[in-house]
Amino acid sequence: MKNLFTFICLVMIFLFACTPATTTKSILPTIKFTPIAKYTLQSSITPSATPTKTPTQAPTATTVNTPMVGKITFVSSYEGKYAVYTIKTDGTELTKLTDDMTVVFSPHWSPNGKQIIFSACLEGEGECTGAFDIFLMNDDGSSLVNLTNNQAEDMNPYWSPDGKQIVFNSNRSGNFEIYSMAVDGTSSKQLTNSTNANTNPQWSPNGLWIAYESQKFLDTGGWYYEICVISSDGTKTWELTKGVMPNWAPDSTSIAFSSSVNSYNEIFMIKPDGTGLRNLSNSSSDEFDFSWSPNSKLIAFVTNRNANAEIYTVCVDCEDNQQFNITNSPTNDQHPSWSPDGTKIAFLSDESVCVMKTDGSQKECFNIMALGTINWKP
Repeated sequence: MKNLFTFICLVMIFLFACTPATTTKSILPTIKFTPIAKYTLQSSITPSATPTKTPTQAPTATTVNTPMVGKITFVSSYEGKYAVYTIKTDGTELTKLTDDMTVVFSPHWSPNGKQIIFSACLEGEGECTGAFDIFLMNDDGSSLVNLTNNQAEDMNPYWSPDGKQIVFNSNRSGNFEIYSMAVDGTSSKQLTNSTNANTNPQWSPNGLWIAYESQKFLDTGGWYYEICVISSDGTKTWELTKGVMPNWAPDSTSIAFSSSVNSYNEIFMIKPDGTGLRNLSNSSSDEFDFSWSPNSKLIAFVTNRNANAEIYTVCVDCEDNQQFNITNSPTNDQHPSWSPDGTKIAFLSDESVCVMKTDGSQKECFNIMALGTINWKP
């Protein structure tokens, strides 16, 4: 019963939620699927919104002046079934990468941008035919491989910064634990071993540590999550503080996370040694869906302080935690994701895929709905 409860919590979290890799020949069977489909979409460009901000100008995340046409990946039911898609950030080359999967979560590009990992269950009469597995494919959808292929729930895959390993959580031992494996699915190693449900691992960009959340059950019947860190070889583990959804700063000096304060979810940051705890959002509203700028100076997050979901940025280096409303619209804007050069943010506006400059200007939305997080190609 405890594992079932934990699994339900994991699904809820999902829905809210380098050096070149060494190419390794897979020893696992390739899964066949229908040919890749490409589409042309019409975009809708809305006038630039005037950000709500303090008297000072909003800080920028980069000094790059050239516009970037990148590529993003996301999950959508554009054709009636959930699948992994990619699209260029100018709205062209919408491409469907997967088929025959009922539920798909969290596609992530490899550090060199050549492959994508995600977790999914295969289709069967409209329901999952088995447990969640972790899949790997080329960024054009070819060579799709099931890396885990067992009856356990294998979820939340995340790349090591060198692209040679994948960290994930699995209940193959009876309890959700953190595991790592080689990029071809071999050399699986259990990193945690406790009576707690350990989930949502994320590798630090410097490759030294893995942050994750550990579910603690109380004698009274309640539960909470603790942010924990483990060395990448699994030899040392330590707890930091209560919270969920750890997210490393690109410079590996801090971890952002969500924690409840007076019944509201706030955005905090803490150093990996447990010092420097700070409340960054500090408001009487719920904040979630946070993402670091590439230079580790800003965090974009979602708040409902304006009665609808808006995207704000907060300056993590500013003593007063300066915050700016960069969407400032009547729609519900969520899941911000920074471009690698720091000049743009991809996000969902009423579930439509959109891209804007980091000050909220030049917002452009495409005629496709998405579910959950968006990830940029490096």
